[in-house]
Amino acid sequence: MEPGASRIICIGGAAVDRKYRGMATIRPGTSNPVVSERSFGGVARNVAENIARLGTQVSLVSIVGADDNGRALLEHLKRLGVDTRTVAISDTHATAEYVAVLQPDGELAIGLADMAILDGISPALLHKVQPDFGSAWIFADCNLPQETLHDLIGLARQHALMLALDAVSTPKIARLPQDLSGIGVFFLNLDEARVYLDRPEISPEAAAQALLARGAEQVILTLGGRGLVAADPSGIVTIDAVQAEIVDATGAGDALIAATLVSLLRDASLADAARLGTVAAALTVESPVSVRPDLSLALLDSALTARSGPTFEREPS
Repeated sequence: MEPGASRIICIGGAAVDRKYRGMATIRPGTSNPVVSERSFGGVARNVAENIARLGTQVSLVSIVGADDNGRALLEHLKRLGVDTRTVAISDTHATAEYVAVLQPDGELAIGLADMAILDGISPALLHKVQPDFGSAWIFADCNLPQETLHDLIGLARQHALMLALDAVSTPKIARLPQDLSGIGVFFLNLDEARVYLDRPEISPEAAAQALLARGAEQVILTLGGRGLVAADPSGIVTIDAVQAEIVDATGAGDALIAATLVSLLRDASLADAARLGTVAAALTVESPVSVRPDLSLALLDSALTARSGPTFEREPS
């Protein structure tokens, strides 16, 4: 990881989120009464907003439509201090949209994504911002086209860049190469790891070891309500989830990523950074919006003291 880096460049999805919360348990095949709201989302965009709220310089590389949604999304980020000069504007596609249908308790019942515009985040767009890579850490999500992802990983290998990557979903993790060298921190959940490794019964610890063996420098493997596994060549750390009253589960993973990266940027260990990430995730699911508006390092530190669970360490076998 580059010494002296003080900011993070986020590359990937920026979208409008529309949430529909069931007034009763969502049932397929029939009409369900809901309440609705609009907010801004996209993995890279959410991570960028969280990073800004945690007091770290951040810029976004993405693409939005030349429409009201795109303009509103950019204005919101600018007010937060996120650098949006590297967000491209498309005249041919609408701004990406994600629809989350939530159960009354906030758990996701179904998610729908119209992300065709993100195919415009091409290698050519990547190379336009490449001069900025040397002085920053990079975070990217697998909403990027496969060619762009492979190009970005190649740049990280060639120039020894600090690249963090989020798998996003089981279909999108297939966009990654089998050789993960060049990825400094790999964020994914157990289902995604099992699909990527083609090992449906593999344990979390074995999955983390297998991902390290394929070249990832550090792995954050999330396990939902069971917490996460953080792994690097020095060993494996299991961190319990932080107890939370779920209002809306959307955005928890993005908050975890942002807090982990900001903590690592401040020279925390992987275990300490991941532990802070679990706190950010817990605080986020207790908020009705995807990015908690009062998020701050002070809030995380306070909640960490009050709520964090045990940590278990072992050496990899």
